[in-house]
Amino acid sequence: MTVETVVVKEENYQNIIDRAIEVIRDGGLIVCPTDTSYGLICDSSNQSAIERIINVKRRNRSLGVPLLFSNVAQCETYHEFSNLERVLTRLFWPGALTLIVTPKGSVPELVTGGRGSIAVRVPDHIIPRGIAQGIKGPIVGTSANRSGEPSPFEITGAKDQLGDEVDLYIDAGPSKSEATSTIVRVEENDVEGASIKVFREGALTMGKLVESLKVDSDALRFWTTRIIFADK
Repeated sequence: MTVETVVVKEENYQNIIDRAIEVIRDGGLIVCPTDTSYGLICDSSNQSAIERIINVKRRNRSLGVPLLFSNVAQCETYHEFSNLERVLTRLFWPGALTLIVTPKGSVPELVTGGRGSIAVRVPDHIIPRGIAQGIKGPIVGTSANRSGEPSPFEITGAKDQLGDEVDLYIDAGPSKSEATSTIVRVEENDVEGASIKVFREGALTMGKLVESLKVDSDALRFWTTRIIFADK
């Protein structure tokens, strides 16, 4: 494939999504907008495409790769949500919250990083969600940068880092956010209830997350009110 760039306009969203689906089904890599940074995406069922993403990013294979879904229902084919996880998805999806969860069924090691967990999110952007809906499955969606380099919030930042190693660039202008997604995991305790472990604080701040949970009746039934920050 030769490198292609398309510019998003209000009237051409579906045409761009359709073109992206063609590229994805051909095993291609795409840089596309999300509600956080620009993402580097591919078909999560295509092992060679995931290998390409890992190589393009120079990414440590043990990290695995995140999955982006069109909606909660699509994500439920990969994970059985706990009570508190359902509250989090209701409050913050689509949005800038990534959940670390245990997959049900077999998930490729390239996705899990060999760790028995997966990172899942429903982004608040029509393009990645439309692509996942169109291919009837999740897409791999990781920040469109070289590992260790800044996450790009404009298409030029992605092009400067990834160049012609990507098949399609989708330019939707500057991202509406200047931060990456927040990453958490729900930790269950049969006696005390569920706590929230934070691996990365991003666009969804802990202040906003806690504020929303403390006024939600379902959250207060299942959550201990504990927030645990993972060791750096």
